[in-house]
Amino acid sequence: MFGFGDKQKADATGGELFQRILLVVDGSDASMAAAHFGVRLAVQMQTDLTAVYVVDTATMDYLMQMRIFVTDEREEFERDLERTGTRYLDYVSTIAGKQNVTVEKVLKRGAFHQVILQHARQMEADLIVLGGWKRTVTRKDATSVERQRILDETECPVLVIKAAQG
Repeated sequence: MFGFGDKQKADATGGELFQRILLVVDGSDASMAAAHFGVRLAVQMQTDLTAVYVVDTATMDYLMQMRIFVTDEREEFERDLERTGTRYLDYVSTIAGKQNVTVEKVLKRGAFHQVILQHARQMEADLIVLGGWKRTVTRKDATSVERQRILDETECPVLVIKAAQG
């Protein structure tokens, strides 16, 4: 009916449009807004949620090659990002638990967009919920580029949630 594939149903009887929602968590304000939205959406769709945090080791490898990091710094930074990712995933689980939504928490390492796309395919996600972003003055803003790659390369719909402007 909507051209999204056989996994999605949408009918007049209230069938669920999205059954497998992947929430991208990165700790930004927009990502946290997306987490709250994703939980509310999971409640309305009566589905579980998978929250994924990626420790972007590809960027760290690049920084090593450019001699911006030394090995000890990289390893410490990676451990810090893992702890940070775990805290954000726990936060999403907490807000979901208050709404009786089950969240699968996934912490992965690799190239940000590749990991997200691979996990979306693996779980057969039929929606990716992603925090919004603005292109900064720097044309090569890595965060914007990675998110744009998700939009360009995914096989399922992506819902971009912008953070509230204060």
